[in-house]
Amino acid sequence: MIYTSTSCLKSSKNILMVLNEYEKLGIENVELGSVHSYFNIKELKKFDFNYTIHNYFPPPKIPFNFNLASQDKKIKKNSISLAKKAIDLCRKIDSSLYTFHAGFVIDPKQLGSKFNYENIPERTTSITTFLDSVSEIIDFANIYGIRLAMEPNVVQEFNLVDGKNSLLLFAELDEIEILFKFFKKTELGILLDLGHTAVTSHWLRFNREHFVKKLIKNVAAIHISNNNGLTDQHKSLTKNCWQIKVLKQFRGIPIILESMNLTPIQIKNNLEIIENTIK
Repeated sequence: MIYTSTSCLKSSKNILMVLNEYEKLGIENVELGSVHSYFNIKELKKFDFNYTIHNYFPPPKIPFNFNLASQDKKIKKNSISLAKKAIDLCRKIDSSLYTFHAGFVIDPKQLGSKFNYENIPERTTSITTFLDSVSEIIDFANIYGIRLAMEPNVVQEFNLVDGKNSLLLFAELDEIEILFKFFKKTELGILLDLGHTAVTSHWLRFNREHFVKKLIKNVAAIHISNNNGLTDQHKSLTKNCWQIKVLKQFRGIPIILESMNLTPIQIKNNLEIIENTIK
């Protein structure tokens, strides 16, 4: 099944405007994304989409940076609370999947920009905090039968510290495999972002095809967007981009278009490329 993220449409802060546009386009499957302003979630009842929910949704009245590995007790508490609200919303709108980002060793002031490198906590402490947070979320999701999946982080040049990934958790195989020692496949899957994979593999110098192959049995859903292999640009797909070339391996699981700043016509063109690839 192919989904369209609500983050795809240009000027997408107003989610109700996005959903109205998607209705006009005849889109049926929608991922509720992480870039929207606060709104009354009861308004979702006006629409008849098949939904999944991703990360920072529903958007809170008072914004904060979602981080399940945070050493700030308030941020960690708010992050867990938001995840539980998302799971409860899944129940109300008949969505079977909630996906969320891997945590950060430090709390970013703004995602997509350079982190503060001061007072970096021990990585093992952050991993333990993340595992504890996810355990609590899994217990809550199990009550309602909601599937969970974690999206590995993207590592870009501006977040390297002396050429190493010291700030972002679960971006490489050895760390992701820690999850599988703690959680069953039925409890936590992977939201594999192919755009992230292309960029992270470049800066951390690993083989992207090997990365995909090792994770494939645990993949619960796919995010797909295009980039230059250096930064996470969320650009339009092309028929010959790497992300499309590996997509055929993932027939039968949710594939979510996450290219951004698109016009309605561009969204339809991107969806057609995906459809033609997985026929």
